[in-house]
Amino acid sequence: MPRAIGANCRLLMLPETVYGTAPGSNWRRMPFLSCDLGAEQPLLDADVIGVGSNRDPAAPFLDTVTVAGQAVVPVDLINIGHWLRLLLGAPTTTGTTNFIHTFASGAASLPSNAMEIGYPDVPSFDVCTGVRADTLELDFTPTGAATATFGLLGQGSVRTGATSGGTPTSAAYTAFNKAQGSITRSGSALAQVTGARLTFANGMEAVRTIRADRRVEGVDPGIARCTGQITVRFENTTLLAQAQAGTAAEFALAFTIDANRSLTITLHEVYLALAKTPIEGPAGVEASFDFRAAFNATATRMMTAVLRNQQAGTEYA
Repeated sequence: MPRAIGANCRLLMLPETVYGTAPGSNWRRMPFLSCDLGAEQPLLDADVIGVGSNRDPAAPFLDTVTVAGQAVVPVDLINIGHWLRLLLGAPTTTGTTNFIHTFASGAASLPSNAMEIGYPDVPSFDVCTGVRADTLELDFTPTGAATATFGLLGQGSVRTGATSGGTPTSAAYTAFNKAQGSITRSGSALAQVTGARLTFANGMEAVRTIRADRRVEGVDPGIARCTGQITVRFENTTLLAQAQAGTAAEFALAFTIDANRSLTITLHEVYLALAKTPIEGPAGVEASFDFRAAFNATATRMMTAVLRNQQAGTEYA
C-alpha cells in the first residue's frame, strides 16, 4: 500500500463566494514548500468523581474544532498575487499588456479561500474552508530563494477520498530570488544592509459561538500591524539619527527581475527603535534596528504591495 510523501502532495486554492462554502469550479494548483494547515480537535479530560469503582478516569470528550496552520510558498511572479489578495483584499489593476496590481492594507473586510491539501498516494484530500490569511513573514538576505510564510485561520475541514478541485489550473512559474532584492529609504537605496525581515499581521480573531458542528463562526480582522528589523553594517548614522529623533521615513522592500516584473512592498511611515552598535570582536560592526509601521495620512494606508507582471487584473479579482 503506498504511503503519502510530500513530493506527491498538492495544494489547491480558490476564493469563496460564500464564506465557509467551497467553490464548485476548477481550482488553482499552487506551488508551495510546506503547509501544515488542517483541523485539530483536542481531547479534554473529564475530571468526574464517582464514575466506576476506582481512580481511573471517565472517558474524555472532544473540544471545539480549530483550523489553523502556515503555508510557506515561493515568492513568484504570478501565484504570489493570489496570496496577497487573501492577505490584503483584491487589488486595483492598471495596464494593458504589462499590468500593475496594487494591494493596500487596511481594508474593512477581507476575502476567504477554500484550500485543499491533497495526499493522492493514500488517497486523502483535506478541504479547508473559510480560510483567511492572518500573517505574512518575509525575510531579506543577500542569497537564497525568496519565500513567504503565511499564517492561516479557517472555519472547517472535511476529509474525503477524492479531490474537490475538478481539473486544476496552473500558472507559469517564475520565481524571485533574494539576490534580486533591494531596500530603499525615502526613495534612496539603503546601503550596507546585511538582512531584513518583515512581519505583517491582520490581527485575526476566531469567533467562537455555540454551534452543533463545533466550528468557529468566522475569522474577523482586527488592527493591522507591520513590524520587522533591518540589520546594517555601521557605516553611517542615517538610521541611528532617525531613531534618535523619533521621526518617520518611507521604506520599500522589493524583488525585481526587470521594469515590468517585480514585487515592491512599501511601508509609508516607519519608526525605528534605538539600537546599540556592539563591538563583538575584530570583524565588522553591525546594528539591528527594530521597526514599526503606521498609518500614513498622505498615502491613506500603512502598507502598499505592488506586483508587476503580465497577468490581467481578472486573475486576482
